[in-house]
Amino acid sequence: MRFREDGVRGWDALDQWGEDVARIEPLAGGGVNEVWSVRVNEKLAVARLGRRSDADLGWETELLRHLNREGLTVPVPIPTRDGRYFLDGLVVMTYVECGPPETEADWRRVAETFRQLHRLTHGWPQRPGWRSSVDFLDLDTARESTSVRCRQRVSFDVGRFGHGWLDESGALSTATPHPATSA
Repeated sequence: MRFREDGVRGWDALDQWGEDVARIEPLAGGGVNEVWSVRVNEKLAVARLGRRSDADLGWETELLRHLNREGLTVPVPIPTRDGRYFLDGLVVMTYVECGPPETEADWRRVAETFRQLHRLTHGWPQRPGWRSSVDFLDLDTARESTSVRCRQRVSFDVGRFGHGWLDESGALSTATPHPATSA
């Protein structure tokens, strides 16, 4: 039996999913969490033990349940006997048989699944304690930087072909040679 550093039950909490629950074997790929195949109510499932907060696990399990209700194939959290979807860092979910995309048709299904996922999560709140990629952008700086790079590129291309260049204000100038091409 492995206990987490904070003293909670870890894998012992698995008994809350039923009397016939059993760990079968560890699954590959879990770099941060321990992930095992398990048997719950005589069905194959997946159990994951980690250190995420209750707020984080609540967000994740609610999102998976939402996606399932909307028809997306996802691992669905299985509740404990008393109705909780996670306990002491442990989450048990349905097993989803899958493999990597191999054909063009597989890749089209992947793309459609991502489109559907984005539609279904539009407006969904960010995971508690995590940051969105948008949080890392200073949009005013990004806009200014992009604007400067575009003006520089257009100035260079136009100047190379002798038709003029864009000055610092972004206006096309044909009266003065481009600074990069003048000696």
